Amino acid sequence: MKLNKIINEGKNILQKSNIQNAKRESILLINHVLKIKEYEHLSNPNKIVKDKDYKKIIILLKKRAQGQPYAYLTNNKNFYNLKFYINRNALIPRPETEHIVDNILKNINRNMAVRIIDLGVGCGTILLTLLSNLPYSYGVGIDLSIKALEVAKVNLNNFNLNNRCQLVKGDWAKSIKPNYFDILICNPPYIDKKNIKNLNKDVKNFEPLIALNGGKNGLEALNNLLPSARKCLKKNGLAFFEIGYDQSMEAQKLIYKNKFKLNKIIKDFAKYERIISVNAI
Repeated sequence: MKLNKIINEGKNILQKSNIQNAKRESILLINHVLKIKEYEHLSNPNKIVKDKDYKKIIILLKKRAQGQPYAYLTNNKNFYNLKFYINRNALIPRPETEHIVDNILKNINRNMAVRIIDLGVGCGTILLTLLSNLPYSYGVGIDLSIKALEVAKVNLNNFNLNNRCQLVKGDWAKSIKPNYFDILICNPPYIDKKNIKNLNKDVKNFEPLIALNGGKNGLEALNNLLPSARKCLKKNGLAFFEIGYDQSMEAQKLIYKNKFKLNKIIKDFAKYERIISVNAI
């Protein structure tokens, strides 16, 4: 079958399931299977696609129509201009989380050797992006999920950072040496438990609940992790916590109770107060 016909077939499959940008998603999935460049379909629309590849394409399109996220279907996600391996055992990185990386890299001497800890490391995007840009620094990634750590390990190997990063199964930073780290980063679960049911089906049906459910008011995870987070940081150490769009005031109260002082609030692309930057006191 010709490429342009498969693109249209894919668009129709996705449109029936109300997938936004159906044609573009169809093209992206087709490109993934055929291993062709993004705009190659424009220069060669009559390219003949082998039957075995056509079958693979249709399988992926049907899964996408069922709501499975594109990142899980292709097992990759771009973050801060780097490509990460991803599967359903780890949360899909969001663009707003790049603000954490951006703020650290803009305010640190990249030739310094700093110790970084990532609580809830997931697939490793934040920590490994930082280490990729800070060649003399060392990092530890903590996660309660062994399966998430397995995903992070793939990315650790892909980026050749084994000599500067350690992955550890743990309950936040409770087992970590005190007063050791210069920078702490954390994107904890922050969705209010009662609002999980209202999430987009792509999220609630396929992404790991443990990485989404922030308990009552969405702040239980933050409240639980702050004591050990403070303990593992050096005095004046810098910490970044991602929060829900409406949680800034309550999150700041928890911050102050746990011997941190506010550095600044970072807004996301939608102008919500999304990241709290603090110093250990």
